[in-house]
This record gives sequence, C-alpha cells and structure tokens, in this order.
Amino acid sequence: MPSATIRRAVTVGALTTALTFVLSAHASADVGDEDIVRVKFTGVTTFDTRPRVVTKGTSWVTYLHLYTPGKKFAGDAGSRCSAVAVAANRVTSQCTRVLRMKDGEIHLHDMIGREGGKSVTAKTAIVGGTGVYNDAEGEGYITLKGDRVHFDLHVDD
Repeated sequence: MPSATIRRAVTVGALTTALTFVLSAHASADVGDEDIVRVKFTGVTTFDTRPRVVTKGTSWVTYLHLYTPGKKFAGDAGSRCSAVAVAANRVTSQCTRVLRMKDGEIHLHDMIGREGGKSVTAKTAIVGGTGVYNDAEGEGYITLKGDRVHFDLHVDD
C-alpha cells in the first residue's frame, strides 16, 4: 500500500491537472469569437414608480417602449432598481433590466450614480438573454436623459 505522502502527491497532481484542464477550456471558449453585434435602442418611459423622495433601500420599476435609431418600434423593456446610496442630491441605484424584442431578450445589470434629474451615461453589463441572445454577454452604455433611456450595447453572442 502506498504511503500517505505518495497518496497526497497523486491526489494533488490529479486535482491540479483537472483544474488546469477546466480553466484552459473556459479561457479558450471565446478565442476567435468575433461575432460581436452592436445593438442600439432608445427607450421611452411609459410607466415609472420611482418616488419623488428616495432613501436607501427604496425600489421602483420602469416600463419602456423600445425604438431603433430609425424610430421604428422594436419591443419593450422593464427595469427594477434599488437605491443603494443616497447623499444630498445624488442617488446611486443598482438595476436589472430586460430588453424584449421579437427575436429574444437581452438581460442587463448596472449601478448608476445620478445627481437630480441630470443626464448620465454609465456602463451596463450584458449578463444573458433568450432567443437569438440565449448566450449573450458583453457590455455597453446606458444613458438616462429625461423620460428617455438610450442603450448602446456590444453583444457577444
């Protein structure tokens, strides 16, 4: 029977090999993956439950109609946001968003700091989707301006 030292060495070697294989397979999954698509929409707010006074922990939902840059109706969107920090006239909110189009959905997560009603542009993460976007990932920019939300996304499908 092999000694405890030899058994440990064999176990460590096997685990190291397995972990190396898993990590290298994951890292090579996107190598040569050049199918990044730029998706742009403007959302027009039709419903928003955000209160006038926001405190830490306040949550709200927003519903939008989505339009292409050519002003053609493209679908709808919804978001759920929660205030995570409030200071003077600045609110930092963490949001999840779903853009729903005929060919599928794109799911987003972001955290945006905004002063009063001023326009703001921030990064958003593409964390998934459905339909043609079923394995979507990537990032983009979201601009909040009045009752409009502009999405400029780089979708790696």
